[in-house]
Amino acid sequence: MAKIPQIKHLGLYVDNIDVMEKFYTSVFDLIVTDRGQVARLNNRNIVFMSGTDDAHHQLVLIDGKDPKSGPSVVFQMSFFVDELNDLRRVEKRLIEQGITTITPITHGNAWSIYSHDPEGNGLEIYMDTPWHVAQPHGKPFDLSQTDEQIFSYTKGLIEENPTFTSQADWRSNMSSQINTSN
Repeated sequence: MAKIPQIKHLGLYVDNIDVMEKFYTSVFDLIVTDRGQVARLNNRNIVFMSGTDDAHHQLVLIDGKDPKSGPSVVFQMSFFVDELNDLRRVEKRLIEQGITTITPITHGNAWSIYSHDPEGNGLEIYMDTPWHVAQPHGKPFDLSQTDEQIFSYTKGLIEENPTFTSQADWRSNMSSQINTSN
């Protein structure tokens, strides 16, 4: 059975490769795995970064973005974390990097914070909840509350929704659909 192709890394043209490298290594703990110049692209500088031992790179930065080209066209890059405290840690690091527009949203199936990097590329940092509800669904939440309060608030928002189910049941259904389509 053929496996559905998986997205594994993203490459961005950037205006200031040094600022962007510092941002992603400081906020997300990405490690520079390689750097150099790309001959086929007029020797533009390139930086490869990863946060896992099973991928040489998850994010690639390459200089050469024209600063006059206008706003970023990247809607969002999403980074997965395991715990609400990880969301809080990243929020603190974003603030330390001078990013002040940070929006926490509960989607019912995930808790997210939305922001942007220094060049305006959209960022989402998220973790799964134990539940699933049809999307789009989003309500602001207060990340300064305790984990228990956030869990209770989120479940209260979605448990009466007719699409409400557990993440485990939703994943089982998705697995069946994927296996049927292959």
